[in-house]
Amino acid sequence: MSQNHANKSSRKARNKAARLYAVQAVYQMAANDQKADLVIQDFKDNRLEEKVDDQEMVFPDGTLFTNIVRGVEVRETDIEPVITTILNSRGASTAENPKLLTDLLMRSILLCGGFELMAHQDVDGPVIINDYVDVSHAFFSGQESKLINGVLDAAFKAFRDGL
Repeated sequence: MSQNHANKSSRKARNKAARLYAVQAVYQMAANDQKADLVIQDFKDNRLEEKVDDQEMVFPDGTLFTNIVRGVEVRETDIEPVITTILNSRGASTAENPKLLTDLLMRSILLCGGFELMAHQDVDGPVIINDYVDVSHAFFSGQESKLINGVLDAAFKAFRDGL
């Protein structure tokens, strides 16, 4: 993608693209047991300018992308217990449905969203939640998006209100 094309994209579109790519990067880290810096470099070298179905994609905000991926790596142990507690409190017990935390894609979405809600206090929570729900629509066609919305909404309250 040309730098000129990237400059034509709105900030909102670039942030949304950064969140999508961050989820993919966190997924890659988990699936291949890789560190954030290696995956970030791989994305910068090979993925961020790819075309999908011969269409140029919105070039993501590189700073936001890097911040999310590194942040998930560093803060995962702070985020995951909150997400697990929320899932269990919603009756979405991991014992009854182990897919909830073992599905790497769902887990990646929840970790990225959880990190941003915790660490990016300057960004409106509903904007973050909406973008990750949109990301989930790209991968899931069932009730997963509703679950992700509910979990991230509860995480927003937990991280921002201390509930």
